[in-house]
Amino acid sequence: MKNSYLSTSIGLYINFFVFGMASIIIALNIDFLSVKWETTTAGVAAVVSSFGIGKLISVLFTGRISDRYGRKVATVLGIFLYLVFLLGILWSPNAEVAYFFGILAGVGNSFLDTGTYPALMEAFPRKPGPANIIVKAFIQAGQFLLPIIVGFLVIRGIWYGWSFMMLVVLLVLNLLFIMTRKFPPMTAARPQSDRLEEGQEKKRKSHFSIEEFCLISFGFVGQTLLYVLGQWIAKYGSEVVGMGENAARVLVSYGSIGALICVLVTFGLGNKGVKSSYIIMAYTVMTTIISVVLWAFPTPMVATVGAFFLGYFSSGGLIQLGLTLLAEHSPRGKGFATSLYTIAEGIALFAMPLVVAAISKVDIAAIFLLNAFVSLLGFSLILAVFIRDKRRATVQQDIPAIQQDISLNG
Repeated sequence: MKNSYLSTSIGLYINFFVFGMASIIIALNIDFLSVKWETTTAGVAAVVSSFGIGKLISVLFTGRISDRYGRKVATVLGIFLYLVFLLGILWSPNAEVAYFFGILAGVGNSFLDTGTYPALMEAFPRKPGPANIIVKAFIQAGQFLLPIIVGFLVIRGIWYGWSFMMLVVLLVLNLLFIMTRKFPPMTAARPQSDRLEEGQEKKRKSHFSIEEFCLISFGFVGQTLLYVLGQWIAKYGSEVVGMGENAARVLVSYGSIGALICVLVTFGLGNKGVKSSYIIMAYTVMTTIISVVLWAFPTPMVATVGAFFLGYFSSGGLIQLGLTLLAEHSPRGKGFATSLYTIAEGIALFAMPLVVAAISKVDIAAIFLLNAFVSLLGFSLILAVFIRDKRRATVQQDIPAIQQDISLNG
């Protein structure tokens, strides 16, 4: 994957390394922030929900800006807004002000998404899936490192704000680096093996194809699977399996390890030419099976092994692979396509916590039945795209033979 945009891609990956840490920095410092803002831990946790609001309200214009003014502009805006967020949270006098900065973080995340993913697909057009899947590895790496840093600060009695300032320094340095990098020329995504006349292309852009609908909807699936594992596997361990609090928290780490290993394996598969649709279908089927096992057999061993494999199959890059497929099938600009995908993710971030919270009041284990259903839905969506691609390819293979018959008979 070595090319003239390798240094650019490194800068883009570093952004998501910092994003991985920024996405959990409030949760890790929740006790300090609740004291400073004179609120409860629930009040601090509510600030995190503002990320979703910012993401939803910005998706329509961030993609347009990326497609019109360039991936570099979108990326720089995303970095700038994250800098404002980190400094704003650190110096906010109360949760209400912090909520505003959380919204800015959501907007910044949307800018990073619509700038980074299209840029990586344009930098590595032959291997867009592997290029995007690495983003997940950097996110997981950041989420591994920050708890260690925060733990060190707590043990040493050092001001918690240094965890924020460290991210600020990293982003400032990376911003300066990104500003000096050359970004690949923008290209419009087109459907695979589909050459249409200009009038037909305009018609396609005014209507969503079945493939686009399925792949945009997959954003909802990927985000839901990520949410269930990250937010509920520990509760499942403590309240359903009966594990101790510390042992239950370690289940999250097992899931993260599985996700990291999956990124490496999936990267290798992508480089060998394995199609993203095959990988997604295999991973969603396995997620369904594992989720059912977790529901049916709530034991410490099943919880431990299940957390690892659920992390591997459901959190190791499904979102990135689905986005890559959407960009390949959509005739729209990659930035706008990413925005549409992000809308589906944002809906999941809002709706599923409410649905899952209602289920948890009855039976926490049943959350994993819901996870199985959502994963099966994801499999069905990708299967529909796969079948339609196969039919289209068959028709195109038959066209030369039909044209030859016509010319002979003529």
